[in-house]
Amino acid sequence: MKRCLAIVAGVSCLAAAAPAVAVVNCTKVDPTMVPWFVSVSGCGGTLVTATRVLTAAHCVRDHTPADLGAVTIAGQGRTYTRFAMHRNWRHANGSSNYLDDVAIVELSDPVSGVPTVQLGSGVEPEEAWILGRGRADAPGTGHTESETLDASLRMAPLRSLADAECAALFKGRPTAAGERFDTRMRCSIDADGEAPLYSGCFGDSGGPLWTGTPDAPIQVGVVSWGGDRCGTDHLPSVFADVARYRDFILAPNPTWAPTRAGKVTIEGSARRGHVLTCRVPGYKPQPGTAVAYRWKALPRKNVLADGRTYKLRRADRGHRVACFVTASNDGGPVLVGVASRLVR
Repeated sequence: MKRCLAIVAGVSCLAAAAPAVAVVNCTKVDPTMVPWFVSVSGCGGTLVTATRVLTAAHCVRDHTPADLGAVTIAGQGRTYTRFAMHRNWRHANGSSNYLDDVAIVELSDPVSGVPTVQLGSGVEPEEAWILGRGRADAPGTGHTESETLDASLRMAPLRSLADAECAALFKGRPTAAGERFDTRMRCSIDADGEAPLYSGCFGDSGGPLWTGTPDAPIQVGVVSWGGDRCGTDHLPSVFADVARYRDFILAPNPTWAPTRAGKVTIEGSARRGHVLTCRVPGYKPQPGTAVAYRWKALPRKNVLADGRTYKLRRADRGHRVACFVTASNDGGPVLVGVASRLVR
């Protein structure tokens, strides 16, 4: 029988012969045992200071603080006020991820009475725990939607992999989004490759790979990406290596992403051959902020063009086109607003 979590009462797992699942093939974790685990806009996160949460960059991109919403930590209600992605956020990893996939999010007020997560020093643990609220079952394993998406907190042990071994496993096996392994990342995998298989999955992004105890957690990774089949393909889970980003995570004065939203409008006749113009009346970008305009076809959001104006084409007729306005600086991009028109 596989060893599963048994570090404190109420936080234990029981291995069972079942299809591979995401983050755990074990019993659920009582959230009160790990109060430093925090939800961030459908992703995971961890409390690294009384006012700061660590998560993945791809979890916060194009959001505003209002989009990230409110959070309750150990019974204390807080809101997210701003976020900062790593300054290398312009270096993409595939179509929807980043090579430096880390971000910090600021809370409206300090959280008291909750242990904060300590950051790993770069020492490679033989085994660490992945924790999250993502899919409970891997795609294609025959489980119902309610079983797969119950959002319960789960945890599982993973074995650390050397960079060369991880790179070899992903060689010639790209993900659907095109991510690739880089030595700035770290990998972990199910310990023996036998059922039940443990893995991260969709919805676990931003959560921790950690060691230590619930009262003194040490985070070594941030969940970033993995194989499309969440472990059933025998591919590892990939994490941002926390030790590499210590200075950024704890920086006293990081570059925060823009925080201002605006009302986007579209001017012009929505007919083939006419030109539409995208505007944000009264919007004043903060210093050091670049504003970009991108036209997309809805609902699939395929990109049509960049720039403030767009000349409607025959193929647009009967479809809705939208102007997405983003503001960005070294702290990341924020969606200022969206407007759309139906083309006749």
